[in-house]
Amino acid sequence: MAKKSGRTGGQRRRKSQKMQKQITGILVVIVAAACLLIFGGGVPGSAPELAPLITDEHAFAMHAVDVGQADAILLSKDNTYALIDAGETMSPSEREAREKLFIYLDSLGVKRLEFLLLTHQDYDHIGSALDVLKRYEVGTVYDNGITHTSATYEKLMQYILEENISYRVVSAGDKIPSPWNEVTLDVLSPPKDLIMAGAKPDINENSVVVKATYKNVSYLLTGDAEKKAEEAMLAAGADLNADILKAGHHGSSTSSTKAFLNAVRPAVIVMSVGEGNEYGHPHKEPLERFVQMTKHIYRTDMDGDVVVTTDGEVYSVVTRKPHVYENVIVPNQPAAEA
Repeated sequence: MAKKSGRTGGQRRRKSQKMQKQITGILVVIVAAACLLIFGGGVPGSAPELAPLITDEHAFAMHAVDVGQADAILLSKDNTYALIDAGETMSPSEREAREKLFIYLDSLGVKRLEFLLLTHQDYDHIGSALDVLKRYEVGTVYDNGITHTSATYEKLMQYILEENISYRVVSAGDKIPSPWNEVTLDVLSPPKDLIMAGAKPDINENSVVVKATYKNVSYLLTGDAEKKAEEAMLAAGADLNADILKAGHHGSSTSSTKAFLNAVRPAVIVMSVGEGNEYGHPHKEPLERFVQMTKHIYRTDMDGDVVVTTDGEVYSVVTRKPHVYENVIVPNQPAAEA
């Protein structure tokens, strides 16, 4: 288990104005407010307190961008960036969310993405991918290789072919070449023989799951992986232990089983969720399990953009909106299951 931030909570780090601007410049918070958020105790959970705002110039960060009921996870270090998923909400009531990803990337001065990893082919994970390829230079596109007949995916793959963009299929056991010093990117799922739903591969269950590790701190990024994928990773003996978990399938009851969470043992859990979404995400069952794991639970529908930053030893969290724990752990009203 990576060393938790509570053990060195008083640690001071040399401030870097450059990194401060990168990580917090677009967030509507001041440092004092952020520290109050980070140290807000007095709630259930066993995880130690987080570190003060980390401003180490070589820090590694995961940005869960608030793109509504969709996924877009930016990884950054040393002015170098990569994107996991480029989702777009299908809800007409959230049309403004469709530009949020590009506003976020542009505010950081992103011109190039070393890679774009698409965890699976659902629209809420690939809906903006074509525009990403057109707006930014992208080194390599990765996905799970499943043939999908949606017009969105077909147009995306045609563009990749026509523009001769590097494309690679990944599965469990692969390592994605890391553009950052001391950061490793291990693919833990899908299995090479895929997880089937009848005669066809299951799209969600075959989400690409990546474990990103910087020195002694790890992030587990799960796409929409559900129970079968979690069971397959456990059966394969995958090293699931991680400090930060991007929860599977937007906090759906189809994911985040007790056995899986016990293997991960996350200190920070982040969900990408749309406000008032029709699926009722996040659901009651996973939220109850999350509370048993940690008090550091975040969701983009309430917290806005969530940035988890580490210097490789400790980690801090900053959110765009004020974080209220008591609200975050309340499930949305249940509706149709995704």
